[in-house]
Amino acid sequence: MAPVKISHVVSFSSQDPRYPVENLLCPDGRRPWLSCPQERSRQLRVELQLERAVPIGYIDVGNWGCAFLQIEVGRSSWPLDRPYLTLVPSVALMTPADSKLDRNRCGVRMFKEADFLVPAAGQKWDRLRLTCSQPFRPRGQFGLCFIRVRTLLDPELCHPAAEDAELKGSPQRSNPASSCRIPSAEARL
Repeated sequence: MAPVKISHVVSFSSQDPRYPVENLLCPDGRRPWLSCPQERSRQLRVELQLERAVPIGYIDVGNWGCAFLQIEVGRSSWPLDRPYLTLVPSVALMTPADSKLDRNRCGVRMFKEADFLVPAAGQKWDRLRLTCSQPFRPRGQFGLCFIRVRTLLDPELCHPAAEDAELKGSPQRSNPASSCRIPSAEARL
């Protein structure tokens, strides 16, 4: 299992200048990316460029007040109008009650390859799009503390020539996304 570096932010929908989206690029996860205090859409979106195209094996996400999260994948070589594929469908990070009472805002959600939807699982990707929402609290900021991406492959086994290969079908997986509050890699073993 090898970490995959996020090289830069491609686009985002909102940010608090005190807690900008670039905080997601910091490996320590000390400062979150938060919505603008005046933002009322109750939805945030960020598109991230990975260092290279890889088959994604794990994604760890640190929550900061989001009720729901969806993860989509794409390729930087795709035309702008091509839709991304859903890797992780919308999953709950907080219950409606916790959202309304402002409890349990921070937690870690860990996704593995078996949690990913077909045809996105097992393919090589270099773009991630995360969509966060918090419909249960009309006021208050929300966002993410961190995102960590890992591949199952050894970095030396990733061949750049195959990175832009077109999607191929793969067997369907139906496991729901798993939840765990232990952010260490040892928890996956």
